Amino acid sequence: MNLTECQKVLALVVTHNRLELLKRCIYSLQNQVYLPDILVINNGSTDGTEDFLIRNRIEHITQENSGSAGGWAQGLLEGWRRGYQYLWMMDDDGFPDTKALEVLLDNTDENTICISSLVVKENARNELVFKMPKINKRGFPVIFSWIRKYNRRSLLKFPGGLYPLAHLFNGALINLKKAEQVGNVDTSYFMYGDETDYFYRMRKNGQVYTAVNALHYHPDVSKRSLEKKKVYYYIRNTIIINHQYCDLPFVRDFFTVGIALYRILKRNGLVVFFSYLLGSNSKFFYPALSDAYRKRKINRYT
Repeated sequence: MNLTECQKVLALVVTHNRLELLKRCIYSLQNQVYLPDILVINNGSTDGTEDFLIRNRIEHITQENSGSAGGWAQGLLEGWRRGYQYLWMMDDDGFPDTKALEVLLDNTDENTICISSLVVKENARNELVFKMPKINKRGFPVIFSWIRKYNRRSLLKFPGGLYPLAHLFNGALINLKKAEQVGNVDTSYFMYGDETDYFYRMRKNGQVYTAVNALHYHPDVSKRSLEKKKVYYYIRNTIIINHQYCDLPFVRDFFTVGIALYRILKRNGLVVFFSYLLGSNSKFFYPALSDAYRKRKINRYT
């Protein structure tokens, strides 16, 4: 891959009030083997992010907080408008290995619409931050299997180091020309599910892979407490996606609700867990279910 081709890559970082993590991400982008251009979408940060970007002459767009979906949508528009060949998309809390872009570019071909990095824990780099689902013959994550998900990089042994599934927007390299057939990210998801919806839409128009050898380092999120609005959007959006794209949607809905409740119990404690079922936080839990089955993608808790 020569320099001319690399100059057609725009690295897009969406950020909201995580300045110190953003600095780390930008530093890693500036030290890639193949250097991309950089654009930061600042989703209404109030922690000095804009001052930092201005002082360091980092190109950016500051807008009202429109959720992760609004940031990705704006970035895609900019990539198309500016004539880039590829858009390399990532959140502010992760950062790419210095050879990540090189590996991604070397694994693209005319049939690939998106190739994404593998997201590993920054302090335990054989462990996956987001477990990689085992997929069935129809290309969907399995439900009933002795092994449902892979949790270690060493378990991902696939032909060419490519796995036909991706957790998007943590180092996802998108072919912008091919993505024109897909359209933009659906901003009505606001957060959670916008990336999954876009994955399934892209997969209808080309190959989508994870390159096992392209690493994206990320904090371990398994112990983060869950915010109320994230619980709402996770349940609502995942159920909508189950019914729009997946097989056995009602079975998947059962797992979706169960996983949400398990995470609340594990990360937020027993008192908060019951508050979602019977107490003050139930206004985030039950409306998520009703809005999902009514397919209402209103931004209720922004």
